[in-house]
Amino acid sequence: MYIIGLTGGIACGKSAVAETLQRRCNAVTLDIDKVTRWLLEPGGALFDIYVRHFGGYVVTREGVLNRRLIGEIIFNHPDEREWINSVAHPVLLNKARDFLVECMEVGAGLVVLEVPLLFEAGWEFLFDEIWAVYTKRQTQIKRLMRRDNLTKQQALSRINAQMSTQEIRERADVTIRNLGSHYAVRQQVFNALHGRKF
Repeated sequence: MYIIGLTGGIACGKSAVAETLQRRCNAVTLDIDKVTRWLLEPGGALFDIYVRHFGGYVVTREGVLNRRLIGEIIFNHPDEREWINSVAHPVLLNKARDFLVECMEVGAGLVVLEVPLLFEAGWEFLFDEIWAVYTKRQTQIKRLMRRDNLTKQQALSRINAQMSTQEIRERADVTIRNLGSHYAVRQQVFNALHGRKF
C-alpha cells in the first residue's frame, strides 16, 4: 500500500487532484475536512468540546454549530486557532489511522489523504510521499471569495493564517499547479505517477 498525503493552501484545488487520483488511478481517498465537518455535527466528537469552550452563542437556533462564526474566530484570533488545532488534530489523526488500517485490511494499492494543514499538524510521518497543490494568489483569492461568499479581506485573512505556498511547495515531494484546467491537472498527476504500479 502506497500512501500519498495531499495538501496545499485553501482554495488551491486539492479536491480536483484527489478526484483525478480516485477516478483515473483507482486511489482510495479521504478528505480530512469532511471528517472534521462530520465530527462537528451534534453528537460528534468535537461538537461538545467546541460548545464548552466558546459558549452557546456558537450554536444556531437549529442546534448546529455556526461554522461561519467559528471560521471568523479561527482566522482572526491566532490563540483560538492554536487551541482548536491542539484539540482537533489528535482526534483527526486517530480517524486517519483507522482509515489507513481499513485500507490495508482490504488490500488497497494507492491511498490518498487530503489534509489541508498536513505540515502544521506534523503528519508527515504518515505518508510515503507528500503532494502539494498550488495556484496563483489572485486565483486563490477569487476562488475563496466565490466559494465561501467572502469579502476580499476575509479571504486574505484565511489565506494568510496558513503556511505560505512557497514553504508548502518546498517541503512537498511533488507539486501540482492548478490553474483551473482539468486536463493540465490530469497530465501532472499522470507524470508524477509515471511507471508506478500499485
